[in-house]
Amino acid sequence: MEPTNPRPKVLRPLGQWLLPLFLMASGLVLGVAGPASAAAANGTGTMTTKTTSVTYGSTGHVITFTYTAATGGVSSGGVHLTVPTGWSAPSTTGTSAGYTTASTGTVSVDAQTIVVLGVTLAAGAKLTINYGAKGAKGPGATATTTVGAATWIATEKSTSSGTETTLAKSPVITVTQTLATPAAPSVSLVSPSSIVVNFAPNVNATTSTVTIRLADGSLVKAVTGNTTGTETITGLTPGDTYYATITSVGNGTDYFTSAVGAHSVVITPGVLTITARATNVTVGHPIDIAAVVTGLTAADRATVTKDTFTYTGVAPTVYATSTIAPSAVGTYLALPANATVVVTPSADQGVYATTYNYAAASLVISALSKVPLRATRVIGGAWTGRTVNVTIIGTGFFGQPRIISNMGRRTTARVIHDTGKRLTVRVTVRSGTPRGIHVFRITLGNGKSCNVHYSQF
Repeated sequence: MEPTNPRPKVLRPLGQWLLPLFLMASGLVLGVAGPASAAAANGTGTMTTKTTSVTYGSTGHVITFTYTAATGGVSSGGVHLTVPTGWSAPSTTGTSAGYTTASTGTVSVDAQTIVVLGVTLAAGAKLTINYGAKGAKGPGATATTTVGAATWIATEKSTSSGTETTLAKSPVITVTQTLATPAAPSVSLVSPSSIVVNFAPNVNATTSTVTIRLADGSLVKAVTGNTTGTETITGLTPGDTYYATITSVGNGTDYFTSAVGAHSVVITPGVLTITARATNVTVGHPIDIAAVVTGLTAADRATVTKDTFTYTGVAPTVYATSTIAPSAVGTYLALPANATVVVTPSADQGVYATTYNYAAASLVISALSKVPLRATRVIGGAWTGRTVNVTIIGTGFFGQPRIISNMGRRTTARVIHDTGKRLTVRVTVRSGTPRGIHVFRITLGNGKSCNVHYSQF
């Protein structure tokens, strides 16, 4: 039997559709599924590293870079990091210096660029990239020898279909170098008030500072910027004594500055010193005092072609200062003056001032000795190719006698001390001079002479 008031069948499916609408309208529905939120924009997030400075050419580096996702996160996106030229090439081979790993995603390389794809990160989550990883027995990365700051360019895309876009700020690592301490420079004269400083430039320095100081260390001037190895210093005071030092300087704060190098020899620009040579004669013999020139550069020579002397008595005879040579027995000071100096090579004559410093030396006039001149023996011997001191024992040695060898110019001998009974003689023997027993001839200022044998080894 059919029911009296049957329900239309259409109401049940209709209710299935109306109920959710009713619940939503009444506010009873707490939430429904909807589309996922959008990923972050391409080129957002940050890339950082704690490594900010390394020494040029250094090895064994493991550098960790950390990418932090921006708001919105990354969904199957990617990160690229370009390694500067000169560093170990990135690699996915574990034993390579540039072996690279990542905490998520898949790592590949494209020349100097590290590529990490398939990266999914929530906002604020991190991806770490280890460049130079040693987990597979790799040696670690080697730094470039190009000194200075270099940017490791980082790019990012937040989805698989996004476009790699450079981050607002990429990591910077500075390659530094400790410059070698410069060697001592050489100095030479170019005028009475100028010198040239020559030095070996530091190949990795961008500038060199040439510092000139007085002999007591007081600063005169410093010239910065020269890297050619030659610097002319002008405006010096003739007669003052100077020396030079070199400091190598790097590229701003990206380099370290080397220590100051050893200083040059001291130099007195422009002014030569004329010094009398100590002289001993016996009374009644002519006085002929030689003068020597100092203050020349190593390549120059000079001779005194004309001069006068002023003599002052010391002991025992009182002798007033005079340009007339004394004749009495005694000890005197002979001071040169009014010198004419000829410099060789002649092109360097203008390097030096025409006024000179003068230095005195002793003049000893000895009484004629009644003790016979006799040489009995030589203590010590001469050596081929060397300069040595020997002692000649005897009597009647006065006035520092002249000594020659039977070997002629191959052997020179000069008396450096005379007591009357002992002569201290500096002997120089040229290489190739025959060894054996030879003869010194000793001649006094009065013409008397004697011989003595000596050994040459």
